[in-house]
Amino acid sequence: MKKLFLILLFLLQISAVFAQNQTVEPSSKKIIGTWYNDANRNAKWIFGSDGKLYNYDKDTFKVMFRYTISHSCQNNSDDNTEFITLMDKDGNEFCFKIIAINENKNGILSLIKMDTMQPLRFVNNVNIKSGM
Repeated sequence: MKKLFLILLFLLQISAVFAQNQTVEPSSKKIIGTWYNDANRNAKWIFGSDGKLYNYDKDTFKVMFRYTISHSCQNNSDDNTEFITLMDKDGNEFCFKIIAINENKNGILSLIKMDTMQPLRFVNNVNIKSGM
């Protein structure tokens, strides 16, 4: 009986270690870095770990936003969906639904701008061929 208990304990420890290795990196970590607009590679968004997003066009700074990632944004809420809320210095909010962030390390960020339902696609390397 003691051997059976030790075997079960050992199996539980192995499954716990395996489960830890399968943890998914949160969107708030995956999004950090530079993302180039797929339709116009001169436009880029730089997400910082400090919750700030810097927007550039042709390497010229345009605007800074504060961003948050959550399950709600303006009038949108879904426990299974993540949204990015951007807030400018005047308090204006812009809502984006996250479709994917670098899934399978493909270098693609897919969003939908919620007020217009416009899909947006970004790449984290200007040389990526996104297939669009």
